[in-house]
Amino acid sequence: PLTKKQTKLHTEIMRLHKKGWGYTKIHRYLVKNGFEIGKSRTTVDSIIKKIKKREEFLSQPIIDGIGGFRVEMMEV
Repeated sequence: PLTKKQTKLHTEIMRLHKKGWGYTKIHRYLVKNGFEIGKSRTTVDSIIKKIKKREEFLSQPIIDGIGGFRVEMMEV
């Protein structure tokens, strides 16, 4: 689970990213407005990638049961 600071940071990053801002511009904006973020601008890029990966994973459909497969026995 994310802390309140992390949640606020991630929300702000995704809001700006959806506006079409690049990660360098987002990093400058966050530093200027007092957000706690790493010194390197690529930290924003890493955060965006992780958020997208997490959303993709959590939005997968849940499949109940197993089906549609065959088992073949082979002699050696």
